[in-house]
Amino acid sequence: MRIASYVSGAVLALTLALASAPSLALAPQPTDRTGLSGSVMRISTASATAAPLGLQIFCMTSPSYCAPAPAAQLQMDTNLMSALNTVNRAVNSSIRPQRRSTQVWTVGARVGDCKDYAMTKRAQLIARGVPAGALRLAIGFTARGEGHAVLVVRTTAGDYVLDNLTSQIKPFDQTGHTLVAMSSNDPRRWNSIS
Repeated sequence: MRIASYVSGAVLALTLALASAPSLALAPQPTDRTGLSGSVMRISTASATAAPLGLQIFCMTSPSYCAPAPAAQLQMDTNLMSALNTVNRAVNSSIRPQRRSTQVWTVGARVGDCKDYAMTKRAQLIARGVPAGALRLAIGFTARGEGHAVLVVRTTAGDYVLDNLTSQIKPFDQTGHTLVAMSSNDPRRWNSIS
């Protein structure tokens, strides 16, 4: 009972912190040469912030999924986009969406919410050989103001989002979401988005 009370209080604190976080800033970068996108868009991060409590709990119980990795950026090409599409669609169809009362993040859930989709996609991409340091977890809000989590993939063509709300892989600035915090190459270390 004591843990549930602590988790509820921490979730409330995180929700309030997210609500007061700055809105998403777009930082244009040089033109993309892959032909997959018009320009390179990166998510700009600012100061360190606490990782979501549910992720912290997950990392305590499953540390192998939360090991830091060297920062990486993937070469965007049709093979990478194909792999991202395959994993995004497979995970989106393998988990039955359901809001959960707990905020704990999981990998391989059969029933779950956006956090579970993002974690499972991350795990599947790593299993396919994608460097973990190029995969970032991010939280924010949908266009309707609902809390949301996605997986961000850092590529030479910009930051792309794998989202359980769509089968399309999109540059982060085309999702309609307002992202407020993102993990670093260490999933336990997060930064606010500037």
